Amino acid sequence: MKKIIFIIAACLSLSLQAAEEGLTLPNDAMTKLNGEALIISQQRGMQVYMNNCMGCHALAFQRYNRTAEDLKIPEEVMLKNLIFSDGKIGDQMTNNMPVAKAKNWFGAAPPDLSVITRSRKPQWVYNYMRGFYADEERPYGVNNSVFADVGMPHVLEEMQGLQGKTDKVKSLENEIKYAKEDKAIANKQLKENPENSAELNKKIHDADKIIHNAEAQLTELAANGEYFTLIKEGQLSPEEFDKAMMDLVNFLDYIGEPIKLERQRLGLWVLLFIALFGIVAYMMKKEFWKDVH
Repeated sequence: MKKIIFIIAACLSLSLQAAEEGLTLPNDAMTKLNGEALIISQQRGMQVYMNNCMGCHALAFQRYNRTAEDLKIPEEVMLKNLIFSDGKIGDQMTNNMPVAKAKNWFGAAPPDLSVITRSRKPQWVYNYMRGFYADEERPYGVNNSVFADVGMPHVLEEMQGLQGKTDKVKSLENEIKYAKEDKAIANKQLKENPENSAELNKKIHDADKIIHNAEAQLTELAANGEYFTLIKEGQLSPEEFDKAMMDLVNFLDYIGEPIKLERQRLGLWVLLFIALFGIVAYMMKKEFWKDVH
């Protein structure tokens, strides 16, 4: 019983923590691809990664030849067009960035992204890559709506262009900010003066209502594609950039678990075997016990 209570308490704690972190927008779902379409998407995603990301973010848990085999890329094409170092086809997918110097340059060394879609989930990565926006208060002039105050520059700005939050979004975010401040003050006063609980609880309730309504409107704006506005055009249209990011995430999802598709394929056969074996076992049980009274 104590164990069950502990698990429930832990789940509630995680839920409260997630609620306190607030919204992460946009939060759009990716189009699901299968079969040959998925392989082609992963091939395009690898091209995007090798051209834009590999210089900083290694994929050291994977090798070039395994990737070439799984994504149906001829090894000579991989060597000529996708390996930009003196590496061999059997090498791990590393880069030459010195970790110590990278820490000095960026404040922290760019992480290896081999398992990023397993730790953060593909949809999170997809929206993160699309969530950079202009913010003059940040060192690189950009921020990210999914990962606030991230230290990474917008390396794909040339492809995407530069976007900014719309005036409506800024207004709603200010409403949320002020409501949270009012709520924090009311909670502090409630601890200091519990005799005014009725008035202060009303303030907290009103602040929660404002936050809830504003977040609902922000979610609707994001779903309708009205969260950001394009300040500077890039090489790709917004639709083309979204597709490129979907390809990139599909590639990273493959890198995170290269055996995933094979595991899912074998899993269907395993479930089928278990079902058939269950039928046989049931019939055998009936045969063994038919004369037992």
